[in-house]
Amino acid sequence: MRYAMLGRTGMKVSVLSCGTNMLSQLSQEQANEALNYALDRGVNLIETGSRTAYGVVEEMVGKAVAHRRDDLWLASKNIALTEKETIKDVEQSLRSLQTDHLDLYELGNIRFADQLDRVLRPGGALKGLIRCQREGKVNFIGITGHNPDTLLRALKVYAFDNVLFILNMIHPYPLDELLPYAKIHGIGTFIMRPTGHGALKPATRSLRFALCSGADVVLSGMYSKAIIDENIAAVEPEPTQEEFQRLLQDARRPGLTGCTECGACACPQGISVPTIMSLVYYRRAYGLQPAAETQYREQAEKAKSCNDCGECERRCPYRLSIVLLIHEAAQGP
Repeated sequence: MRYAMLGRTGMKVSVLSCGTNMLSQLSQEQANEALNYALDRGVNLIETGSRTAYGVVEEMVGKAVAHRRDDLWLASKNIALTEKETIKDVEQSLRSLQTDHLDLYELGNIRFADQLDRVLRPGGALKGLIRCQREGKVNFIGITGHNPDTLLRALKVYAFDNVLFILNMIHPYPLDELLPYAKIHGIGTFIMRPTGHGALKPATRSLRFALCSGADVVLSGMYSKAIIDENIAAVEPEPTQEEFQRLLQDARRPGLTGCTECGACACPQGISVPTIMSLVYYRRAYGLQPAAETQYREQAEKAKSCNDCGECERRCPYRLSIVLLIHEAAQGP
């Protein structure tokens, strides 16, 4: 396992760490086995989410690894916008994870400017985390989201200790400004969805792309010994600039739509616009994993119901040309 310093925090973390958003699909026994095996193999950070964000996952993590608290860093997050709700969420997280402090706690899923404004204002979620930090319940404060522009604005407004964002071969946009800004200012960096929630093929190449990016930590959902072994094997070779440039060319070769999966484009017809927009070019060039191919085809079938209302394009903060790609997806294959 390779390790890195997490920004200015002083935390020495495994560059491959455990994401847990799908952990609830496992039994407690399976979670116990997977998380402890990951720790045995050198992983030393688990990132999870509060009950409001991830349901019972924190409780599962607590039951699995509370007896090894000194062996790992624990990070969690919530999706509350107010000070009062955030303090309540932190207290619940401590109980669920069976610990007296969290090494990192993040303002979760901050995608849009109005959400950011609400968490930063007096009485907002940030004030709650600062209070928890002063009381020793939270060591460091981070922020997460899908929109790199919103996250960049957040980092310029408040000195967050860490930022968690999507980065993969269909979503390389944080490479432009967000990741360089964070590195220059000593802000820790977590990558989520390195393989697009398991959509991108081949998975090892996608994981290497994230690992070569220069971020401190790549979070991966590792829910079996086989997946843990496979991911750790992908981590071992030291990244080189030559490898990263080659992978970056692979990512850009099919073309990019500019979709950051922010979710602003909610379709009145129920079409999952981000699924189509993020995968359409990559799928054409490289194909998708079976489950992702099924999901894409389901959305492509729904795309036939598009009535050209243009609501998605009006809502898109990037003013992307969405409707033409929706029609293209509807035509198949």
